[in-house]
Amino acid sequence: MNEKIKSYLNIILVGIVGAALVLGYQHFSNGPDKPVNKAQIVLEDEVKIQVGELGKLDASKSKGDSFIWSCFPKGLNYEVINGNKLIFTSGLIGEYTCVVSSAKDGAIDQKIVKITVVPQGVNPDKPDNVTPTPTPGNSLSSNILVWSTTVQSPKKAVEATALAEAYNAVAVQIEAGTLITGEDVAVATRDATHAALGESVPLWTTFLNNLQTYLKQETLKGTLVTVEDHVKVWKEISAALRQVR
Repeated sequence: MNEKIKSYLNIILVGIVGAALVLGYQHFSNGPDKPVNKAQIVLEDEVKIQVGELGKLDASKSKGDSFIWSCFPKGLNYEVINGNKLIFTSGLIGEYTCVVSSAKDGAIDQKIVKITVVPQGVNPDKPDNVTPTPTPGNSLSSNILVWSTTVQSPKKAVEATALAEAYNAVAVQIEAGTLITGEDVAVATRDATHAALGESVPLWTTFLNNLQTYLKQETLKGTLVTVEDHVKVWKEISAALRQVR
């Protein structure tokens, strides 16, 4: 049980690594004789939207006879239009990565785009200036009770219980060894959260954003690294959520 796993807050690293592998393949395939100005992706580096908002990536000014899009991790819903455009949305806050590749006359080009989804009502360009941060010195349980006051759902108590059960279920899976990697934990937690809250996810986004900030801080401090760490924290979150009214 001493195996270290990454926090689900750092899952975007999986995307970065995956993109790096794709870029490595590009270099290997073309070598130093890659044709110049054959294929070219023209696209912004980063896009920020609010939860539930429709976003768009438009690569129509790019050079290419064919395009391939890939977005990860799970949680971003997207559709390709006419090959060179992508529309997307998400009901969950977080960071996502999209990689687009184009091919023309034997050459390829690729572009990595970072997509950030922030809570409704938060300025996508200045999310850190709007989202509250955890109260220093308070325990996780105390902070959860404070953050829950931001939830404006008429079914808050019922939804909090459902979310508590979801976190406990993920903790059990981690403890049993069913979830091994950081990506496994991330996907399971995201899916469980969405299943527990359903259409009320937007009403919980400030709470979820605060929880994410807290967990990120714990990860950076080195107190949320091992399997045991994750099991303990996920169960603590579950226990605190059962006290929300």
